[in-house]
Amino acid sequence: MSLIERITRATLCLHLAPHGLHGVMRRAGRPVADSAFHLPIPNPDASWEVALASLRGWLKQDGDRKMPLAVSLASRWCAMLMVPWSGALLDRSSAQRFLHSQFAAVYGDGARAWRLAADDAPYGKPRLACGIDAALLQGVQEAAAAHGRRCLSIEPIVGPAWRSIAGEKPAAFALVEAGRLLLATTGGGRITALHSQSCGAAWGDELDRAWRRWNLRAPQLDAIEHVALLDLSGVPQEDLPGRFQPLPVAGAAHLMRETAWA
Repeated sequence: MSLIERITRATLCLHLAPHGLHGVMRRAGRPVADSAFHLPIPNPDASWEVALASLRGWLKQDGDRKMPLAVSLASRWCAMLMVPWSGALLDRSSAQRFLHSQFAAVYGDGARAWRLAADDAPYGKPRLACGIDAALLQGVQEAAAAHGRRCLSIEPIVGPAWRSIAGEKPAAFALVEAGRLLLATTGGGRITALHSQSCGAAWGDELDRAWRRWNLRAPQLDAIEHVALLDLSGVPQEDLPGRFQPLPVAGAAHLMRETAWA
C-alpha cells in the first residue's frame, strides 16, 4: 500500500455497547465531519447477543461495504486483569494456558470459554490481560466478513480510552460507561493497575467511594492528586470531587484511532 493510500484511506470506527451502536469515520487521523451516528439498542438485559444482532442489522443496511472496521466493546463484556509475570508468557501456547489459569482463579471456570490476550509489557513486569467471550468475538468477525468488511481490530474500550489521553501522561484515569466504571493507574506509557465495578446512574458519588476503597488496598494512590475522567455514561454528574478532572469526549467511537498507523 502506498503512503498516499495509507493517509487517505478511511476507517469506520464502531463502539458496541449494551444500549447503543456508535460510529464515526476517521481519515488521516481525524474524524470526518458529519459522519458520526448513534443507533439505540433496546436491550434491558444488556445482552451482547442482542447488541450483536443490532450490529448485524446495521451492517446489512449500510451501503459502504469496503470501508474497514475498528471495533471497541463495552467494558461490561470485557474482563480485565493484571497478571503476574511468568516465563510461560514467552510462548503462545503456554501463555494461553497460563492466562486461562489466572482468569479462572478470579472469574471461575466460565473464563475457559473466553478469548484471552495480554499486552506486551517489558520482560519481568506484570501484564494487562483481557478476556472476551469467544462467541462474541467470533460473532463480530463473522458479521463484518458477511458484509464484505475487514476487521482491523476488536478490543475493549479501555484501550482506545487510554491511547486517547496517553500523550498527556496522567498518573491515573477513570472511565465511566452506563452501568460500569473503571479506575486505572499508569506509568511508562502503559496501564499498571486497575479496578472495575458496576455503578448506577448517580455515579459521581460511587466514583469517589470506589477510589477511596481502592486506596485502602493500594496506599500508593495517596500520592496521586489528579485523575483524568472520561465520561461515556450519557449521564453527566455535577459537583464531582476535585480529584477527578473531566476531559472532553465527543463519543466512544471518537476514541478509536486508525490502525493503519500502528
